[in-house]
Amino acid sequence: MLPSAGPGKKRGATPAAASSQALQPQFTRNPSANALPPSTVIRSRFRSIAERPPTLIGARGSKRYMLDDSPSAATDRAPWSLSLETPIRASSAHTSAVPLVDTLMRPQRLFPTLSPLSDAKTSLLASAKNSDRSPARSILDSAHKESENIGRLESLKRAAEKAKFELRQVELARERDREEAQRAHQRLESELLAQTKRVEKLERDRKWLFEQEERLAEQRRAVERDLSAQRSAYESRIDEMAAANRELEQQLDDASHAMRRLKSDHLDQIDDMQIRLSRAERIATQLQASEKSDALRSRGDFSDTSSLQYTIDSLKREVQSKDQDIDELKHRLKSTMPSGENCSGAADAAVIPSRERIAQLERDLHEQCDYIKAVEQQNHQLRSETRRLAEAASLYEKEHEISCSLQAKVERLEKQQTGYADMEARLTALHQEREQWTRVFHDSDSDNSDTNPQGQNLCSPFAVAKTVATQRHTIKLLEGKLQSMQESEAATMQQQQKATNDVQSYKQKCLRLESQLSAEKTKTFQLEASKQHAVREAEFLRAQLHSYDREEASFMPGNYDEQKADRIKQLEEFIDEQRAWIVSLESSTGDIRPISADGAETVSTSLLQGYREDAEAKQHELDSLHEEHWRLQERFDKLEKETARLEHQVGSGLGYNPKTTRILQLIDNPSAQDFAIRSEKLKSLAAENEALLERIRQLERSNPAQSLSLQDASQEDAVAGDASSPYFHTIDNLRTENQELAHQLEASVKLINRYKKAWKRKVSELREVIYAILGYRVDFLVNGSVRFTSTYAADLDQSFVFTSGDDDQGVMQLSGGGSKAYLKGLSNDIRYWVQERGSIPGFMATITLQSFEAQLDQKAQ
Repeated sequence: MLPSAGPGKKRGATPAAASSQALQPQFTRNPSANALPPSTVIRSRFRSIAERPPTLIGARGSKRYMLDDSPSAATDRAPWSLSLETPIRASSAHTSAVPLVDTLMRPQRLFPTLSPLSDAKTSLLASAKNSDRSPARSILDSAHKESENIGRLESLKRAAEKAKFELRQVELARERDREEAQRAHQRLESELLAQTKRVEKLERDRKWLFEQEERLAEQRRAVERDLSAQRSAYESRIDEMAAANRELEQQLDDASHAMRRLKSDHLDQIDDMQIRLSRAERIATQLQASEKSDALRSRGDFSDTSSLQYTIDSLKREVQSKDQDIDELKHRLKSTMPSGENCSGAADAAVIPSRERIAQLERDLHEQCDYIKAVEQQNHQLRSETRRLAEAASLYEKEHEISCSLQAKVERLEKQQTGYADMEARLTALHQEREQWTRVFHDSDSDNSDTNPQGQNLCSPFAVAKTVATQRHTIKLLEGKLQSMQESEAATMQQQQKATNDVQSYKQKCLRLESQLSAEKTKTFQLEASKQHAVREAEFLRAQLHSYDREEASFMPGNYDEQKADRIKQLEEFIDEQRAWIVSLESSTGDIRPISADGAETVSTSLLQGYREDAEAKQHELDSLHEEHWRLQERFDKLEKETARLEHQVGSGLGYNPKTTRILQLIDNPSAQDFAIRSEKLKSLAAENEALLERIRQLERSNPAQSLSLQDASQEDAVAGDASSPYFHTIDNLRTENQELAHQLEASVKLINRYKKAWKRKVSELREVIYAILGYRVDFLVNGSVRFTSTYAADLDQSFVFTSGDDDQGVMQLSGGGSKAYLKGLSNDIRYWVQERGSIPGFMATITLQSFEAQLDQKAQ
């Protein structure tokens, strides 16, 4: 009689069968499987396991992520039944790595026939003879080994899940560090680019100001050369006119002296002629008186005829001498003036010692007197004209001298005004610099420890300049360190990329290990099921043998063979001994087999530990580099602020002492700006002066004898001045540029409109192409998002909205969609494809396939 199976167990069931029945609900999926035979249940269970491998679930925090829940996960791997081999090495029948699934799918009983008693007994005896290599023993041995393998696989599973979780944590930490490093690198690059642009802008401004200064200096030198040339030309012209005026004055003086001498000579001659005329009249009266007396005497006495003759002869001689004198005077008059002929004629007429001659002489003298009066009047007019010309010449000289002095005064005044403006600007700048230096030194004396962290004493501008030079050198050193840090950061990024690639490869290895783990787990389940099946069959056969024995003992006592029963009992005891021996053998070889079985686990764990240590070391190094970079950045900002403050102090010129300090002047300073403004004003004044000089030259070249009125001339001058003014040229140029800009604006507006039309057409074509090829209608929303609606969508609410990622880096993110129920139904796909895999195209392709299959199902229904 067999022992009872205990309460709650079927009659004739062994503990192994009971344990198999207790474990059976954990593996069956069909509720009607309890009514099927054990072999059928085992085959259905292995078929379900082969068709759908179990999923591995990894816990992270409070969320649960499906590690392998993809539809293609079962098809991507090789079938588990192909790699499933029996680990039993005790039996020679199983050492050739025969797949266990082939035997499990075609189960064979240990004893083919059960109905004839003799066949069962003979098979049992045959199995007793070959008990060393019996299949039951091999199955039991393999079952025991597989139970231990299940424990090891569970430990491997837990270690793999733990390693995967830690790998995920390391990967996430590395991703955060890489993003932080990228943001820091981008921030540094942006700051460096801004500093570079600022330096380039300042350099361009400096070059432009220097070129402006050189151009203005060249223009000023050209204007000075033109002014000096014009001044020298005007001075030479004035000297020539002064010399000509002096020559004219000398000629006028000589002419006036000659005129005076001639006039005095004429007056002397006239006086002499009057004296002689008076003498001749007296002589004529005397002659008349003598003739009268002679006539009386001739009447009375003719005795004095000889004396009278003598008197007449003397008179004739005297008249001849007078005639000679008159001829000499005539010659002298001819030599002095051309009008002396009349005088000579008058003198000739006056020589005749007769009354008519004397009357003629008187008339001639009267005419000569009139002529002399006319000449005197003409001389008086000429003298007044000469006096007027002399006065005009003196006034011209005075006016010229006054104009020259005024021009010199104006030039001196302009120079003084320019110098005054320069001195005033310098004085203002010096006052400001003095105030700023006073404040700086006052602040440096009061807060020396705060403003000078390096212990420098800003007691003079020289110390400030020295501090500025030191700070600039420090900034250059920091820039070199920053460059070296950037290089080290690039090397670190390369190492990090390499580590990321290694992590990816390790991840792939983990996936392979997980696949092997799942295959081993499936193999373990199959071995456990085969073990339970073999135990159940063995117990069933043993129960049948005992039932045969009881039947023979009860109903056929003559046929009952005690020796055979004893032999069977001995065989059972032998089987129990063999089981005990197997257990002891397994316990003795348990320390060797796990080492060979767990070799891959040990190696993978050591590799993961090494990679984890490398990752931690790299993380510590990256943290230290980040801290050092942050400290250097703070120091760089402080040095920049200190340099800006010191440059402001030095540029202001506070505490300037000309005896002990030399001012370091920047190019872009207030004095240079004022000089540039003054240079622009000087340029405009020079242009205006050039226009005025051109106008003066045009007036000088024009004909001075034009009979134009003053109003017409002034109007023409105004019109010519307005037409030749540089301001009107500037206005015309601005108008021309404005017209050109208006034309360009119109052309650009037309071009932009054409571009917009072409862009709209291309966008519509692109949307049609996307809709025709990819099966999604694209709608661009106002806020910059994009809505995708599938062609196979059953409703318009079945859409997805994508937005750009943070900082507009071109990474799209799923931000929402149509109805919440639709998105909630796709939560598993969204978690698998978008959150874990990070593949939006894979998610969209999956949704397209699902929508297409749903549409086909609806059409089929």
